[in-house]
Amino acid sequence: MHHTDPDEYRPQILDPRDSADATVLDRLRSEPHVQTLDHHGAELDNLRRLRPEPAAALLDEPGRWVWYPWRRTLVSIPGPRGFKALRLDRNRNAVTVEEQSRLAELTVGVAGLSVGHVIAHTLALQGLCGRLRLADFDRVELSNLNRIPATVFDLGINKAVATARRIAELDPYLPVEVFHQGLTTDTVDDFLDGLNVLVEECDSLDIKAVVRVAAGHRRIPVLMATSDRGIVDVERFDDEPGRPILHGLLGPLDIGLLPGMSSKEKIPHIL
Repeated sequence: MHHTDPDEYRPQILDPRDSADATVLDRLRSEPHVQTLDHHGAELDNLRRLRPEPAAALLDEPGRWVWYPWRRTLVSIPGPRGFKALRLDRNRNAVTVEEQSRLAELTVGVAGLSVGHVIAHTLALQGLCGRLRLADFDRVELSNLNRIPATVFDLGINKAVATARRIAELDPYLPVEVFHQGLTTDTVDDFLDGLNVLVEECDSLDIKAVVRVAAGHRRIPVLMATSDRGIVDVERFDDEPGRPILHGLLGPLDIGLLPGMSSKEKIPHIL
């Protein structure tokens, strides 16, 4: 029986013109448990129908095969430029080609993959970033499935891994990095390193405070979707690196005291 790594979330992109990749392809095709999905002809026809008509170089771009170990499935897709052109074609009236080129240079971090799952997936869906970094220490439970668009197949899987897998099945070319241990005082610097934007959806007030202090030092803007009437909270540390975290609403609290405070003691500050 074929077993997969529960923490596996990176698909393997295979180029049939590469001899090493061709060997892997031959091996996978010979294995009885592997499913193969080939839509190359249909996608090429769809590429030809794009308007304005794509350049010959795009139509001649060699296709790829993608191996999804957690699905035990091999899928044919267009090459990277053709894939992007076709997948994002219907965004053109919402996000211009020029805007997408700019957005493709952004690395966005999403911490907390309950609320963050939908946010990260939407960023990938709309082509609003060039790289994603996800952090969560928790695993998907049945009681999470009222708000996380995961499935029973994801039960027991790390929440960030479940999100990364869903994104990989949407766009295998989009680089995604997972921090399985979540955001902690030990991981926050590595997580923020190189980020352009942070979306913070953690449960812990301690980490909310710590990550904002670190983001302020690095001039990284922080966004947070709240459950309070659909408010999106914005802290532009890129423009105002000295601004008080959480807009000063924590008051004169010394954030160094947070880890030692009880949940009851934190309630007034959370409110």
